[in-house]
Amino acid sequence: MIEHDLKIAWRNLWNNKSFSLLNILGLTLGFAGFILSYQFINRESSYDKWNPNYDRIYQVGLEANGEYSVDMLPSMAQTLKDNFPEIQYAGRKIDFTWGIYPLFGESTVNIKKALAIDSSIARIFQIESQNGPLYKNAEQNEANLIKEPIAKLLFKEYQDFSEPKSVPALSLAMGVHDTFYGLIKERKLSIIDGDVLYIRKIDTEEEGNPYLVQTFIQVKKGTDIEQLTSKINDLFTNTFSKKARIQSSAFAKGKAYLDPLQNLYLKPKAGSNTNYLIVWILGVISITILVLACANFANMMMAKANQRLKELAIKKILGSSRLALIRQLLLEVLILTSFSAALSFVLLIITGNSLQKWFNDDLMSYILNIQTLGQLLIGVLVCTLISGIYPAVSLSRFNSVRLLKGNNLSFGMNNRLRNILTIAQFIIAIIFVTGMFVVRQQVNFMKESDKGFEPSQVINFIGVAMYYDNKVDGTFYDFKQRLLQDPSIVSASRATTIPGARELPPQFEFMYNTVKQDLDHVGIDPEFFQTLNIKFLTSGNHLSLDKIITDSTKNYAVINEAAAKAWNLDNPIGASIAGCDANFEIVGVVQNSIAYGFENKVKPTIYSYKDECGKGRFKTAFIVKTADGKTEAAIKTIEKEWLKNPSAESLPLDYEFMDQSYASLQKKQLELQKAFNGFTLLAVIIACLGLFSMSAYQISIKRKEMSIRKVLGASIASIFFQLNKPFFKIFIIGTVIAVPISYLLIESWLNNFAYHIEIKFWYFGLAILSILFMLFITVCFQSLKAATENPVDSLRDE
Repeated sequence: MIEHDLKIAWRNLWNNKSFSLLNILGLTLGFAGFILSYQFINRESSYDKWNPNYDRIYQVGLEANGEYSVDMLPSMAQTLKDNFPEIQYAGRKIDFTWGIYPLFGESTVNIKKALAIDSSIARIFQIESQNGPLYKNAEQNEANLIKEPIAKLLFKEYQDFSEPKSVPALSLAMGVHDTFYGLIKERKLSIIDGDVLYIRKIDTEEEGNPYLVQTFIQVKKGTDIEQLTSKINDLFTNTFSKKARIQSSAFAKGKAYLDPLQNLYLKPKAGSNTNYLIVWILGVISITILVLACANFANMMMAKANQRLKELAIKKILGSSRLALIRQLLLEVLILTSFSAALSFVLLIITGNSLQKWFNDDLMSYILNIQTLGQLLIGVLVCTLISGIYPAVSLSRFNSVRLLKGNNLSFGMNNRLRNILTIAQFIIAIIFVTGMFVVRQQVNFMKESDKGFEPSQVINFIGVAMYYDNKVDGTFYDFKQRLLQDPSIVSASRATTIPGARELPPQFEFMYNTVKQDLDHVGIDPEFFQTLNIKFLTSGNHLSLDKIITDSTKNYAVINEAAAKAWNLDNPIGASIAGCDANFEIVGVVQNSIAYGFENKVKPTIYSYKDECGKGRFKTAFIVKTADGKTEAAIKTIEKEWLKNPSAESLPLDYEFMDQSYASLQKKQLELQKAFNGFTLLAVIIACLGLFSMSAYQISIKRKEMSIRKVLGASIASIFFQLNKPFFKIFIIGTVIAVPISYLLIESWLNNFAYHIEIKFWYFGLAILSILFMLFITVCFQSLKAATENPVDSLRDE
């Protein structure tokens, strides 16, 4: 029976080659978009899911006034482990945030991603060595690991770790050596990942550690998380909130929270939820496109239905049951959907290397993933039902005698459903095209709008300032003064945090009179604002290094306009602000700077010239403003002066242009724009195929009517108008529905940005005109062909 059905299905598909090819094309595009989206979604949602303790791992953070932070005192982890038996492990992590970490072996390697973690973090996140256990004997007090590609550059015998391997670090002149005990065993995607992992004991603040850390815990099975959170919060309030580093921060009066591991990559409380939004948007888009392709398939089947009426009638008279007819028609649909899915899969494998430029580097491994294949199989079955069940049931229910007489299908519910599907196609197409325009405009807005600083012609020399002292008038000042003698260099400065940096500035609590405010703190030198062309709104630009040195007992600071507004300071110059165990005299107010991306609202910020807000926050970022057209000359001058530093031996300069590093903050939005453009093109193509099928169907059932009208004297223009009128009515209905839906979706997306474009009418107008043009090209071609057809061709059998 199945073999017989397959033969009939194949013959029917082969006899309607053009119809089958159109269906295959639409479904192949739909499945290609579906696979691309879900391989990306599977990847983004797979971080640490392989960990057997995935649902028992949490990050400890602090919340205050709607702001979140993961910076904790180093002693927090061990205190949690000692006080709460339900915590199995508690570990600490420190990111190396000063840009690079040089290692000197067979060649010099600037490590871009280095982490310091303790052994508990290694246990929690299943970090292992390729060369045996992490700790090989009781005397070993660290277990540093390195990735194999980095080891190849540093060591001749990079795979042999029978004995630890030691290399100079940071600078040959400093005499610092790092010892490695093995290669990092390859794991699946994890939020704890680095080219180098320094697994060692992390000192507490009492032991002189000036850094804050991130704290993770793994709880025992059956732990009541709400109760544990309450106990941790009590511990923080009674103990840690009173310690020096926390007491002066904005989170001293906050509360602790636990963020589950499943949230930490896609939507962490202390961070951006851009990854989550992109995953959600791509998921909805891919399913919408696939459903659109299925709806088109159903319409195409109905468009060709009249050609199969007599075949179905004869089968029913010869004894075929309605169920057998439904099975036959669904089998044809299954063959087409399966072939389309397989074809899309093969095409993606063939073009995988090219697509990796637009998606993830490991795209191929996720396309060939069992999870993606399973989702594709489910998609095929669902598409078969969506595409085939309505046509199959409709075509199998008609009276055989009427079908043999040549009567066409009756209208009513069938026509209404087809019209609804066509309206849905217009709605989806308008939403996609409008969204494409809006995403493009928002991305251009982020590129071109005034950010409050000027990143062009500014170069960030990564880690260079780390090799000079931290004094206001020390060795760095001498280095900078030599550079400024060169005409190719306009200005130079250093700071703790610069625009486009991975790390956001820490918050501290400051007080003016009796009013307290949480302010971001950035340590700078006097040329910082000049280098970035940040404009002063009041005074401040005349503060000199000599004045800072002469008034050594004073602490001068500049605030941004957001801070001035928060305190309602109309005349802030000379005002005294207390914070970080110091009193600051305000010497200027600068304009707000959108320094850390358009998703983040500019926070009240204070810029100071000394190290008032904590040890361990060094001004490691060194930025240089070059003269127009003199970038290469400036780099050569800096290289020449850098070589005079003893630490420069075997350590070439590493630098990046600030406009490029700042643009990387919008990397996810650029990825979304590219993906959205691609999916919009898919949606429009599939919608065109759907319109083609509907116009073909409408013209086929009105063919004789139009011929009779023509015989009775109707003009080509009137026939053309009659054939197109239903589509333009449907288009108007779809437009009326699509515009408010588009507006709400666009507004919801734009609300994720603190700074965004205004929604303008022309976005919708341009989208509507684009779809109208598409409608005109797709439908009018067939209408014109039918209107100019010889009536004899359709009436000869009457």
